[in-house]
Amino acid sequence: MTETTFFSWVGRLLERRRGQAQTAGRWPVLQIEVTSRCAQDCAFCPNQALASYWLRGDLPWEVYRDHIGPHLARFEVIYLQGWGEPLLHPHLWEMIGLAKTAGCRVGFTTCGELLDEENTGRLTDAGVDILSISFAGATQAVHESLRRGGHFRRLVANVENLAVRKTNGWANTPHLELHFLMMRPNLHELPAFVRLAAGLAADEVVATNLTYSAMPDLDALAVFGPQPETAHLTLVAEAEAEAQRLGLTFRAYPLVTNDNVLECDARPTETAFINQTGAVAPCVYLGMPVMGQIPRFVEGRICPLRPLSFGNVRDGLLAAWQGSPRRAFSRRFENRKAAGRSALLLAAVDGDALTLPALPEACRCCPKSLGV
Repeated sequence: MTETTFFSWVGRLLERRRGQAQTAGRWPVLQIEVTSRCAQDCAFCPNQALASYWLRGDLPWEVYRDHIGPHLARFEVIYLQGWGEPLLHPHLWEMIGLAKTAGCRVGFTTCGELLDEENTGRLTDAGVDILSISFAGATQAVHESLRRGGHFRRLVANVENLAVRKTNGWANTPHLELHFLMMRPNLHELPAFVRLAAGLAADEVVATNLTYSAMPDLDALAVFGPQPETAHLTLVAEAEAEAQRLGLTFRAYPLVTNDNVLECDARPTETAFINQTGAVAPCVYLGMPVMGQIPRFVEGRICPLRPLSFGNVRDGLLAAWQGSPRRAFSRRFENRKAAGRSALLLAAVDGDALTLPALPEACRCCPKSLGV
């Protein structure tokens, strides 16, 4: 599993988009899970923790080509990642090529260990715009203890090889993000990870939170909350200072939860997620490729999660994207944002506590709704 992008990329891509010229009539982002399979056994991954629920498989090339392909040009960015390792898909490069031909920016997230010489060459030749590579530590011991089955030295060598291609002028892309999932066992290495990323010529470092936990012991690894530990906040501040010193773009997700977030950074009103079964969902959490309701633990509470689908691409991507179920879901957020702007003004004038309309029921227990 590569947990980066469904935590960070969608919202960040939209932030960048707002500062750039936009193509009239195009929607911003479509995220597509090309596979739910992964070769690693990461300690924090639902792929492992939910083994009895998990639907392992690939999005068929024919489904992508015939049911998604005709609509790719409607989107500015196609991000080919979900809960698995995209490089395992036998038709990944054809999928990328189809999206590039449609005029889309294309990216994906990877654990990086399959970025051998051949795949790195294909990546740069294909003109992939955005690549996020996931780390779980700045040292071999910590990384491999959390990403079981991973090989830290191989990963670093693969990133170095990609960096050489870019610095030698063989390729201008991709924009290279190195990702760090902040947890109790590895947060102490975040400042060192920033130094490692700078040495690997990364364009950016993003540090995200563990925002889905299938078991209580995984929930206990999270570092966010209403009152995060001072030591954890200090480590993030140290990493930020180190990045500034090195001239490296750095973003760490907040550790302090916020009850007044109007819409999470997955931006379900502007985007959608397609999982490997073809289901169209609001986000990667509600589109998790599982059978039925699954366990979820948030800050010590049990909050079961039931996937939500607006339809299947086999029955029409636009029917799901523009249909009444998605419109009704989005309307809850639009009402919340409209009321939120008014409530913020009243709170500023009167000093009253901010009161917002409720989130959609499917979102009410999600840590992302708390801004982390």
